[in-house]
Amino acid sequence: MAKAVETETKETGAGKKGFNVPEKVKKLGADVDNLTKKTGDEASKLAKSINGEIKSLAGEIKSIDVKDEVKSITGRVEKLVDATGDNAKKLASEIKADIKKLMDKI
Repeated sequence: MAKAVETETKETGAGKKGFNVPEKVKKLGADVDNLTKKTGDEASKLAKSINGEIKSLAGEIKSIDVKDEVKSITGRVEKLVDATGDNAKKLASEIKADIKKLMDKI
């Protein structure tokens, strides 16, 4: 019985990693959308969180060199902090598309 539980745990752990990436990407997309509505310190904190998560996801996969993509995305997230209106919406849309492309590479 103990072995059966151990096997289930290992299978769940392996499946969980694959499941978390799409979930994290979905959350990042929601955070980017939310960033378009924030200003000041709230926007800065959220941008820092988004950039940290992007770097973390890219860092989990060391076999693929994604440094340039990550740098591009994080730079635009910083620009999104200062963007407003239609410019912010357009930039957010571009960032979300690039995050998805990055995760597809991974």
